[in-house]
Amino acid sequence: MTLQIDSLATSANEAQSEVEIDQLDEQLVTLDATILGAIERRTELARILAAAKGDAEGPTDSTSFDALGSDGSVFSRVLARIASSTR
Repeated sequence: MTLQIDSLATSANEAQSEVEIDQLDEQLVTLDATILGAIERRTELARILAAAKGDAEGPTDSTSFDALGSDGSVFSRVLARIASSTR
């Protein structure tokens, strides 16, 4: 009998854990969509800025992402590349 009770408790914990995992997954999907929207808007603004400045290469690397460490400069360059390659 104890085995069955323990088994039920484990099943309940697993079910709760699966629900939490599903909720976290949904939050990540929502956050990814938000990030993508922000990148698209940033790209649009970078293109407008580059056109206004007459700058063919767009904005230079910024220090906005320094909090990410060395990945921040990589991220900044990726954003700049997206803005310049999809004009």
